[in-house]
Amino acid sequence: MDAPDAAFLNTAIGKKMTFLFLHCPACSRMFQFNPVAWTAHASETAALRAARVAQKSSKQLEKLLAREQVTVPQAYLAHLRSVKSRPGVAIFKDEEPFTLYSLDALCQDVDVDGTRYRAVRQLAGFAQALGQAAGSGSKQAAPFSLAELAACLAIGEENTRILFIDSRDNDALWIYHCDGGDVEPTRLTLTSLIGPGVC
Repeated sequence: MDAPDAAFLNTAIGKKMTFLFLHCPACSRMFQFNPVAWTAHASETAALRAARVAQKSSKQLEKLLAREQVTVPQAYLAHLRSVKSRPGVAIFKDEEPFTLYSLDALCQDVDVDGTRYRAVRQLAGFAQALGQAAGSGSKQAAPFSLAELAACLAIGEENTRILFIDSRDNDALWIYHCDGGDVEPTRLTLTSLIGPGVC
């Protein structure tokens, strides 16, 4: 374990956090860990870059999302279909950029705590895991309730952080930290991300 991870773990123990996710960069597995009881449960997350049998068209992918009742804002769908869409965005200076999901990546399966979700809906899995570990009164995803977090759409990632659209206004962009269950606001909105000056 490197120094930053050890410092994070010591902070979690000091705060008596009973639930966090640890990510192993060597094996690409994520573990649900209780630093107070010093117990771990494997919560393997499957890589989004799994082998594909056949490439689906944009229309097929959109029908798949509609069938699963996932409503991606129309302006963002148009942006994903356009040639202007870009693979990444820098959220914070001097930090790695977030990789934005393509339409195909939004529809890929992700395994969260033993249950499969579409990548775009993976926060529903994390909200469920938070609810099971900390009860329905979990404050880890504040200012989102677990139901609000579950309704948010994931649109990108960077290591163990997930970029998502706020389900309450379908515009604000937030970051979900898988390793602690916390959320962090960004200064970006979906409108600014897909605006003509950004691409």
